[in-house]
Amino acid sequence: MEEPEAFKLLEMARDSYKKVGTIFNRVKAESGAGKHIQTIQRERSSFPSFWDNMIMVLVYLAALITAEMVTAGWSMELGFVMYTGILLALLFHASLIRDEKFSYLLMSMMALPVLGMVGLSLPIKVQDPLIWFLASAVFLLGASYAIIKVQELRPEEVGLKLGNPKVQILIALSGVLLGGVEYLILKPAPLISSFTLEWVLLGTSILLISSGLAEELLFRGIIQGNAEKVFGNAYGLLFAALVFTAMHLVWNSILDLVFVFAVAVFYGYAFQKTRSISGVTFSHGIANTFLFLVLPFLLG
Repeated sequence: MEEPEAFKLLEMARDSYKKVGTIFNRVKAESGAGKHIQTIQRERSSFPSFWDNMIMVLVYLAALITAEMVTAGWSMELGFVMYTGILLALLFHASLIRDEKFSYLLMSMMALPVLGMVGLSLPIKVQDPLIWFLASAVFLLGASYAIIKVQELRPEEVGLKLGNPKVQILIALSGVLLGGVEYLILKPAPLISSFTLEWVLLGTSILLISSGLAEELLFRGIIQGNAEKVFGNAYGLLFAALVFTAMHLVWNSILDLVFVFAVAVFYGYAFQKTRSISGVTFSHGIANTFLFLVLPFLLG
């Protein structure tokens, strides 16, 4: 192509670009699109950043940890008041913010202070420990059902599916090892009065429902699922693991907290890869069966 002709084409292209820009500015001015764009930009900038949201949920987590420590070591009455305050703060915060994903995460965390309040309301000292596990399971499953309905979550979104049977069985069998390791750390008293088949089967059924299904549905299926939507897979997993670990402060063992955090990361990773809680549900239930029902009699 000759050079003069090439310059003519460049000039035509430049003129066409100018005309398009003029038309766009005229349409934007006449239709009010500019105002809409500015409104969208203002609303977008008003949403908290990633780290703002992270700091906020960590503040709530620190408040929950403080309430649990106060309850265990100082005053149950003050602990109840603190749990109530945290619940109200989460309720109002979740209802006021416009970020739906973050609002749902805060909503899912509301089950935690209520669980603390329910625990303080039960006459634990005069009840069989298995009754406490059963009562907490009823509450956790009810709270999880309410959250699932409000957030319109499908069963598969919270891990309520079988997944690959071979993989889920391997995950479930890990509970034998995990229960053995935690027993060596804590050496708890047995939850049943005698080591008979009837008592072991009854206790195992309750632990599979309470510490297995109920806790894994809430912590992995709901809390971790919501945290992943806000913070991404890696930070969402770690946050859910921290929340799960914080609920084990009652044992007053730093070594156990490290162990529980590692288990929570393992369970969270298994949930991420399979999107099923079936394996971790049985692993958790089997681990607590060995921890509280079997090994205290065999090794204690």
